[in-house]
Amino acid sequence: MFRRRLTLVIAISFGFVLTMGGTMFWETNQVAGYFQRSQRAYEAFDHYQRLSLEAYRHFKERLDRLITDSPAAQAGVDTSKQHLYDAVSALRATAVQPSAEDRSDWSGKSAELERVAHFTAFLDASKYRFDEVERLRQQGKREKATQLLSKFSEEEIDGKFQPLIDVAINAERAKADKAREELEALVKRSRWLAIGSALLAAAFSLTSGLYLMRGLRKPLEALMAGTNEIASGNLRYRLALDSGDEFAYLAKHFNQMAQELERQQEKLRKGRSVLERRVAERTQELRQLNEELQRLDNARREFFADISHELRTPITVIRGEAEVTLRGRERDPEEYQDALHRIVELSEQLGKYVNDLLFMARAETTMMQFEWDGLDFAELIGGAIEDFKVMAEENALSVSLRLPDHPVWVRGDKQRLRQVLFILGDNACRYSNPDGHIAAALVVENGEAVFSLSDQGIGIPAGDLERIFDRHFRSENALHSRDDGTGLGLPMAKSILKAHGGRISVSSTESAGSTFTIALPLSKQSPTG
Repeated sequence: MFRRRLTLVIAISFGFVLTMGGTMFWETNQVAGYFQRSQRAYEAFDHYQRLSLEAYRHFKERLDRLITDSPAAQAGVDTSKQHLYDAVSALRATAVQPSAEDRSDWSGKSAELERVAHFTAFLDASKYRFDEVERLRQQGKREKATQLLSKFSEEEIDGKFQPLIDVAINAERAKADKAREELEALVKRSRWLAIGSALLAAAFSLTSGLYLMRGLRKPLEALMAGTNEIASGNLRYRLALDSGDEFAYLAKHFNQMAQELERQQEKLRKGRSVLERRVAERTQELRQLNEELQRLDNARREFFADISHELRTPITVIRGEAEVTLRGRERDPEEYQDALHRIVELSEQLGKYVNDLLFMARAETTMMQFEWDGLDFAELIGGAIEDFKVMAEENALSVSLRLPDHPVWVRGDKQRLRQVLFILGDNACRYSNPDGHIAAALVVENGEAVFSLSDQGIGIPAGDLERIFDRHFRSENALHSRDDGTGLGLPMAKSILKAHGGRISVSSTESAGSTFTIALPLSKQSPTG
């Protein structure tokens, strides 16, 4: 609807401007035509005046030539004659010049051409009369020549030429006056037309402005009110415009936007509630984790207290055994041997506690020291397996080893890597069934030295495989099999291998055995290379 109104106003305005432009163009052409006619009339008027002046000057020179027979008089006649014919040529050129305005007045054009023809004929006849007078003068008949010249002057010049000149001048003056009057009338009419057009344009502008404003005021006020409501946070506000025009379409989309904003705000509100709930949950989880950390810290404190107690017990027993053995009478050698055996066992147990405590302290403070060097991993494994065989014989276990026939160079701490091998070998011997077999092998794969150790022991439950490298963790079957473990051996091995850039993994089947695999990156060159 509003678009049609605007299109109608634009079309009327365009038609009005086009009409005014056409009218002004026509008026301008008319003014230019009248001005040109006036200019041509004044130009013809000037040509006739020049013709009259040059004609009388020529006639005077002719009279002077009759009175004084001198070369200067003859030169004056020739000069005035040339000027006279130049004036006639200029008048003829003006008369025959085509003009768009003159095409509407062919009668006036014909009269002007006829006057020019009369002037030309009169000048030709006057030339003949003057030549006749000149011939009489040359024959010595001055009196007769003078009479003929006087008669020509009275009858032809004064009686015919001068009236003809006067008529032509008056005609051109009348044409100029008429053109000037028409031009003034046209200018006056154009002035009133401009005033009328301006008044009409002002009236049309005011009317069309009021017409458009009446259609704009209500929807604009409604849209402004709607934007103010939305800006203030009232997303439930809806515009009510049923005008059926573009503003109604805009109001519809405005309402859709408000509805979408309201829906998004509701989603944000729900999302904030969910976020607050999740933050509360995470806070609760952090609180639980903090409690778990406190519990672990308490457990560590208890562990240290237990270790301290366990350390005090062997030391006290050792000291007591030694004091009892040394106190009193002489004893049999067997009694001394029994006491020494008990002291050795307690010392071994004490040494194990000390090593476990030392490892835990170093792991907690990241103070483990390494002495890096290039070493033959195959040679190191061979020596460690020989020590395993001693432990294996006590449990009636057999040990096999498969090594490559060339050195396998790695970079690391020899004593730390030996400690890793002892941890794996000790576990294999401790948790293997009697008459079992331990298989060890070293291979080179993908730029790594890969060592595997398999036993036929109690195995590890599938649910515990991911936790056996955690500190202090021991699987249920290990707890039932032996109660002298602390759960620090495998975490210690993992820490040592990680420091070497290696890794450790395990595969196991409960009651069937386990296979531990370690991998170390190969050294690029031997120590002597």
